Amino acid sequence: MQSNQSFREPIFLLLAVLFLSGCSGIPDRSQLLSIEEQDLFLESFDDMTRSIEGTFWDPEYLEKCWGGLKDDCRNQVKEARTAQEAREAMRRLLASLEMSHFGVIPDSASEELSREPSDGEAGMILRVSQGRAIVVRIEEGGAAEQVGIEPGDEIVKVGERELQPLIKEWSNSGSRYLPIQALQSVCSGESGTEREYLVRGVDGDRSVSLTFQSPSDEHPKVGMGLISPVTVKMEKRILDGNILYLRLNTFFGPMQVMPWFENAIKEHRDANGMIFDIRGNPGGIGLMACGLAGWLVEKEGFELGTMKQKGNELHFVVNPRLDGWQKPVAILIDEGSASTSEIMAQGLRDIGRVRLFGRTTAGAALPSLIKSLPNKDLLQMAIADYVSVSGKRMEGVGVEPDEYMEVDPDQIRQFGDPALKKAAYWILGKPGGPRSQIR
Repeated sequence: MQSNQSFREPIFLLLAVLFLSGCSGIPDRSQLLSIEEQDLFLESFDDMTRSIEGTFWDPEYLEKCWGGLKDDCRNQVKEARTAQEAREAMRRLLASLEMSHFGVIPDSASEELSREPSDGEAGMILRVSQGRAIVVRIEEGGAAEQVGIEPGDEIVKVGERELQPLIKEWSNSGSRYLPIQALQSVCSGESGTEREYLVRGVDGDRSVSLTFQSPSDEHPKVGMGLISPVTVKMEKRILDGNILYLRLNTFFGPMQVMPWFENAIKEHRDANGMIFDIRGNPGGIGLMACGLAGWLVEKEGFELGTMKQKGNELHFVVNPRLDGWQKPVAILIDEGSASTSEIMAQGLRDIGRVRLFGRTTAGAALPSLIKSLPNKDLLQMAIADYVSVSGKRMEGVGVEPDEYMEVDPDQIRQFGDPALKKAAYWILGKPGGPRSQIR
């Protein structure tokens, strides 16, 4: 890690802290650039191309995509009169790769992404529906529940910042995952501090003041190397119909997660099926997917896929357990499921072992960096390729569920958790339930 460069790698192997200076950054839209600002954009373009060229796993493909386009786009940046023109030229070069999580995020839209991790939680999870931030889950006893926020509500404003324009900016980066990261920051802050939210529900708008809570002591905090400790949440419940429900929020803490998963399987062998919830799970240690998958497959010689970095390949080999789980398995995924979550979901679906419910994943199965450019914009770039055992590349595409569940406030209010309910119906062989689109 270079000391003169600030970056965050939110998925797969690293969760390093992104730290950006408090500079005001570059003006956006139609405001004319000064000579100094033009130089910063040109410096940022050169930094962007050097970074990608130094890590891209297929130099021949990169040369094919960029060729003379690189010089053309650099000249456009050099001659740009506004920040918008300069960014359009940079995005044009990135778009030629046809990989959606190569993107540039303006400094004006990066505040939530650049916020340092905080230990306080709002006790709710947000997802985007038609450009709006919708509450899809409320943690029992959490801060959001205490102030009356309910599943299906829309979060309109945080403080004085309206979320719809910010969501549009985050989405314009070309990445499905970046809005999830930013919304997660909206739902966190320093423990004990307050944040004002404007909430829109079935009865209209209301303002609430929410006090962030520290994570429960029952959740272990696990660090690795330079990574700050991460709260690992492992939830186990028995649902109606005797269904084992397991939720994991990150693929870190193998010493904690692997025994938890094993004990749950051994303790509830009489359950009718399992629902494994990895929605919002950004990944972590990739090989943990192999360890967990070993409890769910019977045959040897199975791989979840292969990851190719510049000059190196990593095979995700699964070693089955003799006393593994043989009953039906449903996996819940959404646009917040990235990296290791995608590797596990796609790999197990490739052999027909699981059925997937929810929404298309982040399309970020690859190790990905988010780094600060000289002009204080953010650059996201992948640094490896991944191919599942069936030959599917998920980069920029994601894993599609077998049954697609929209973020629908009405369905959320009716069923609480439509994807969870639909998965339970499938395990029990029941018709009906929440609406879904069969893929």
